[in-house]
Amino acid sequence: MPILNPVRGAFFGALLVLSMVFLLAAGCNGGDGDGKTPAAGETPAGQTPATGQTPVGGQTPPGATAEIKMVAGTAFDKDELTIPAGTQVTITADNTDGFHSFAVYESEDAAQNGEDPVAETEACSSPCKKTVEVTLAAGDHFFRCEVHPTIMTGTLIAE
Repeated sequence: MPILNPVRGAFFGALLVLSMVFLLAAGCNGGDGDGKTPAAGETPAGQTPATGQTPVGGQTPPGATAEIKMVAGTAFDKDELTIPAGTQVTITADNTDGFHSFAVYESEDAAQNGEDPVAETEACSSPCKKTVEVTLAAGDHFFRCEVHPTIMTGTLIAE
């Protein structure tokens, strides 16, 4: 049985190496080492909550979104749009009728005085969707269709 001794030695050596790999993997579980489980509704530190989840502290998650539609009758579907203040928000302008654009200004006065918009889409013929990204301070702002600037207007409220 002298032939079995080298095979048995190689087997036990491989078993030892495999055991060490498993132990190392168990120690590298990616946790922060505090051993605490987050309370219900909390997000573990350093992790971003999944879509639809509310993060700890009631903060608005990055990537907030809003939508406004351009509808028949040369109009927006609403004349007031509310978004979270101080958060990057992607606003989708859904053109369901006609040739329109969407522009956001700091104020109606800024638009009337010829100041550049904070963000704007290119004009497009329906059906089309365009997006703009804005981060606005709390307060009332102004939006309009640049193709119909006197009849398609509204207030963008950041709160």
